[in-house]
Amino acid sequence: MSDLWENTEHPIVTWVNSGENWLSKQIEPINQRLLVVEIAAAILGPHPGEIAGIAGAYPLEIKPESDVVKVRFFDFVSYSVTEEMFAQQSDQETSSGSWLRVFSNSFFLDFVAQSTWATSDFPGKLTHYQINTLDHTINVVTLNPPEILKVASDTR
Repeated sequence: MSDLWENTEHPIVTWVNSGENWLSKQIEPINQRLLVVEIAAAILGPHPGEIAGIAGAYPLEIKPESDVVKVRFFDFVSYSVTEEMFAQQSDQETSSGSWLRVFSNSFFLDFVAQSTWATSDFPGKLTHYQINTLDHTINVVTLNPPEILKVASDTR
């Protein structure tokens, strides 16, 4: 299924937001006009180990059978990738969603307005989309809603 992600009511967005653990699989700017982000459902690794001094912890991994979602942003104005542990949200921002969010008011929209030529006059009304995973927060400001696609896993 491929469609435009305009709001958090989209069936793929609803499905992702109801998931438990998502990891960034790929973040790739194709050229100046296309950004492709793939996220995958994390699966528990087969063997527990010690992680950061915690014994018996299972790693979360992307495996061939992981569900994958691809998001394509065409004609984006700006994007940023932040290591998850440094990302923060503010109650001064307005958004809907969880793993996948749409902002109507955000510090990133303010940053884009103050640091680029992009305005509501040109290229038009901008929207801030955010993809949250266990390892990254990806912020994208764009004129057009992105395309979202659930990708078949390698084992199906």
